[in-house]
Amino acid sequence: MYLRRPQCSKGNLHIRTGRSSSEIYIGLSIKQEEDEQNKVQLPEEVASPGSPTSILKYFIHLTKNVNEPIDLCLIDGMISKGADINEPDRYGQIVLHQVAKSWQIDVARFLIERKADVNKADDFGITPLHVAAAVDYAEMVTFLIEEGGANINAVTKGKQTPLHYAGKHDAVNSVKVLIDHNAEAYSRDHKQRTPLQLAAELDRSEAARLLINLKSDAGVQDNTGQSCMTLLVMNMPPVAFLALDQFFIKDRANRRQHFYLNLVQPRTADFDGSQARSPLEMIVQNRQLDIIMHPVIQKLIEVKWKLFGRKSVAFILTLNLVLILSWTALGIASSLPRTEEAPYKFPEDCWRIILIVIALGLTLYQILEEFKEIYRAKKKMKRWKEWRKKELEKDLKYCHPMWPEEKEYLQKGIEDLNKVHSSYFRDFWNIFDWIVYFLLLAVTVTHIADITVQNNTAIHTHHVRIFSVTIIFLWLRLMKHARAIRLLGPFIVMLEKIMVDVVKFLFLYGEFYIPYACAFWIIFGGKVPNMASIDQMLFAIFRITLVDDYGFNDMYNTDAVMAYILCGTFLGISSILCINLLIALLADTFQRVYDNATANAAMQQASTLLQIEEDLSKKQRSKYDRHFQDDCSPLTLFYDDDLTVNQGDDLKKVTMQIKEELDELMKMLKEKKVKQLLADVPNKAPEIGNAKTTPKKTNRNTVARTEAQQQEILKMLPQLIASHREQQETLLQMDQKLLALGSWILEFDRSPVSVPEVDLEKISVQSVEQVEEMDQSALSFHGPLSSDFRSHVTVDIVGRTRHLKV
Repeated sequence: MYLRRPQCSKGNLHIRTGRSSSEIYIGLSIKQEEDEQNKVQLPEEVASPGSPTSILKYFIHLTKNVNEPIDLCLIDGMISKGADINEPDRYGQIVLHQVAKSWQIDVARFLIERKADVNKADDFGITPLHVAAAVDYAEMVTFLIEEGGANINAVTKGKQTPLHYAGKHDAVNSVKVLIDHNAEAYSRDHKQRTPLQLAAELDRSEAARLLINLKSDAGVQDNTGQSCMTLLVMNMPPVAFLALDQFFIKDRANRRQHFYLNLVQPRTADFDGSQARSPLEMIVQNRQLDIIMHPVIQKLIEVKWKLFGRKSVAFILTLNLVLILSWTALGIASSLPRTEEAPYKFPEDCWRIILIVIALGLTLYQILEEFKEIYRAKKKMKRWKEWRKKELEKDLKYCHPMWPEEKEYLQKGIEDLNKVHSSYFRDFWNIFDWIVYFLLLAVTVTHIADITVQNNTAIHTHHVRIFSVTIIFLWLRLMKHARAIRLLGPFIVMLEKIMVDVVKFLFLYGEFYIPYACAFWIIFGGKVPNMASIDQMLFAIFRITLVDDYGFNDMYNTDAVMAYILCGTFLGISSILCINLLIALLADTFQRVYDNATANAAMQQASTLLQIEEDLSKKQRSKYDRHFQDDCSPLTLFYDDDLTVNQGDDLKKVTMQIKEELDELMKMLKEKKVKQLLADVPNKAPEIGNAKTTPKKTNRNTVARTEAQQQEILKMLPQLIASHREQQETLLQMDQKLLALGSWILEFDRSPVSVPEVDLEKISVQSVEQVEEMDQSALSFHGPLSSDFRSHVTVDIVGRTRHLKV
């Protein structure tokens, strides 16, 4: 839409070219009865007026004809005849709402000068400033505030300010303008959400990141107990990691560090019916390995571990160890030869009865706990889904027809709730538990049958076989509870991942194994000793994969051609291709888990802590909540950034300090080169052109140049560019030397030898050599380095490394 400068005599309107758009505002329409299907009549459905009788109708006409210029004289004429410039449409919006969305600022100025209400709210409470902020029209936002006098903190019926609207529509430019004009960053909407929390809930990461950088508080809760941090972790993990820095403050002057754990462990007991989840729950549920390594989350896990985790894990491990030992002793006893007809002889076998009672009692106790956990998980999930659906429906009431995508997003969230189910059986270890329980049930049943049916060796044999397998599974199950221990967690995770890789490999291996088994049975089945039966044939083929003795000579004597073909091809495919594939899979899994070993250990520990926390009584949970609110708000500890644990950490610190000083060196070189080039320009220009200066007196701060001199300066630009490229290449070489130095020191740090066994003097020598090489590089384009600075760097490097050696 463009402007037609009015030719009327009502004063100069000072119309300037500005932003324009051909977008059609769906909210702008005349108030009239809806049809029987309650359809909203869009501007396209309104007939174009031949001679508009109102300003509103005229703008509706313009939205249909985007290439038609706006006639400001016509609008002036309508106003003089009594037309209402603030006439509302079917949603209660006036023309200024449409102009604030996509029209030129001069149009808005024209309307405001003619008494258009800049703070006019529609039926939803939306003002023109809300509209401009939501569509990220920063220039219009600035104009409405500075010149239009718009209320920067106007609230809608949902109590949302223009900053709320900018945040929930990811309008980062509008957010900057509103904050610069002192908009209320902590204003609360109908659910007591700040603009940051609203942006986090609607997954507007750019706006959320900007608000956090502008120091918006990420530790707030709404009126349901929902934490802003929980929403950030759930919807935008990188932004959540940035937000956690707010809760970790280093006070170097007083050697203190403060952890605001009360803000990452929000209290929900004060909110009736709240089913809000904590940030740690979201971290574990989504396996956010980066976030869990943040110092604040690490400190939270450490505090929880000391409060209740350590004791609970020790108790659970002890209980399971007693269970395992009881069943193991019974398994060994069941394999002993019977000396009497009766299975038990008293009083000699009283100890077996005691063990059976202990083993069965502990097993029944754990099965009951599993049922309780399943019931609790389903009930919790059901309550959370109902609570979440109710909260989303609250927001639906305030959705504006101008932004249908918000309504669609909320409706999609409600639909997705039906797809969310309890995560109990998603945990492999829970499934493993039930496998063990069924095996124990089989052991119990076969044992009862064994002592009931006399003189039946087959039942006893099956009982012993099942018992032997069950013992293996029982001992493996101990890893479920041991994974909470940091030293064991990564290895248990590694075993889990390896099992997944083995299942994948078995599928691929079966693609070759099954057809080859059929082929071997067709050619050699029943004809060679090691393939007399199907099970023998299957095992013989498996031995080919292991390059074991699989009876090739017997197969050769039966069918030499097929023996070579089948054995040769299967040997190549299985033992070379498949086995190497398995090794590659396992190596990749090991590397991935090893690289995140600490994070995986923390994740395992956090997962166990959450399960233990669920089992706490209300009294215990209230006690720990008070601890976080009273003693961890903040938790203050000693801090010294120069304090390290071992020599390896000290060496890393030296490396970083060397890098910082050499970075400062390169910065000085760059600044000095640029200044030198700029200083040479006025001196060289007269020499190139041989221009004569006039005797005209000049001011001390003024440089007089003739037009010829200026032309000569322009000719020098290629030389300046070439010199700049030379500077860049030199700095790049210096940077590569620095990286080489850092890599060498880090490689030394990873070496298995202890620090005293390494010649640390070599570090200082190489470091000083790097500085001297940079000094030579600097000489090549602008002179030597400052001797004071070079001496400072050299002495510092030598001093630090010698201190480490001592």
